[in-house]
Amino acid sequence: MDLLADAAGLDDGAVTVATETLLPLTELLAGFRAAHPGVTVRCLRSTPEVMRDQLRTREVDFCVASQPLSGPGLAAVRLLHEEVLLVVPVGHRLAVRERVTVAELAEEPFITTGAGHWQRTLLDRLFTGIGRRPVISCEGDERGATHFLVAAGLGIGLIPALARAELPHVPLAWLHVDSPDCVRTLSLVRREDSYLSTAAARFRDMVVAHFAERPQHASLEGELRPSEGGVGRV
Repeated sequence: MDLLADAAGLDDGAVTVATETLLPLTELLAGFRAAHPGVTVRCLRSTPEVMRDQLRTREVDFCVASQPLSGPGLAAVRLLHEEVLLVVPVGHRLAVRERVTVAELAEEPFITTGAGHWQRTLLDRLFTGIGRRPVISCEGDERGATHFLVAAGLGIGLIPALARAELPHVPLAWLHVDSPDCVRTLSLVRREDSYLSTAAARFRDMVVAHFAERPQHASLEGELRPSEGGVGRV
């Protein structure tokens, strides 16, 4: 959007966002729409490599990345740093445990996303640390189905800690993984030289404020039981 198009303000503005997963943004997007009903928000699901191209070609205003997204001319602010937990079915041999090492998971089948997405990148990184490759039982991009597939006994998986509050009735056991690397960092990224429209600036401010209200090191340490049934400017 150029300066002339932006002169109309928030009555007919537009913001385009690329993200690896829309789940952390659902509440935020609803709040932004309620506050600024005249702004069109377009959301794209992209891998980090695609995000870089989208920023380079100015196809998007922002990227919400779940893994490092760096490059010349890119500015990023950390939104959230959270622990990623292991989920297993309630009848699984590990369901009674609170913690587990990566080595103990060497033969366990995992449900995960395809290569390039943050869950798979994290899983591969954890297993590289023990000189192994993870056993993959189910691979795909339908992230919202992971917990249901785990509950059905098709494998185990990695899910962000904050997601547990949204899955109170799914029969899962949640465990800490004994690795400091088992975390996810969510960042808001844009081109430093891109024009920041009024709508985009309002969106940026709301994103930063939304995540500033959440724990910046989200964890469920000491609270894991089977389920029933740093801010900057960009």
